[in-house]
Amino acid sequence: MIETTKQDCCRVIARHVVSEHARDRVTKALYEAVVDGLEFGPRDLARADDREWIRGALAIPLQEATDAALEVLAWSVSRALERAPDDLRDRFVASHHLAELGIE
Repeated sequence: MIETTKQDCCRVIARHVVSEHARDRVTKALYEAVVDGLEFGPRDLARADDREWIRGALAIPLQEATDAALEVLAWSVSRALERAPDDLRDRFVASHHLAELGIE
């Protein structure tokens, strides 16, 4: 079996962890956290354009936070697999080799 490098492992994990589906779910969770913290519903801000402005202003910070969270998650999972017993990391990467080539 070909030994995988840390960089290969991190790249494989990132491709699986940092999917559009994952990005969407993380963004939604972060948005909910902000909404809960800021409380900007109709009771809090009577004007709809104020609420809409806040939602628009949150778009870039949410995107940046999502990118950072997924990057750290992929790195952390990769680090965890580095500590896995009996070449588990290599077997994991090898098991996803065909998907990396676009063959399912």
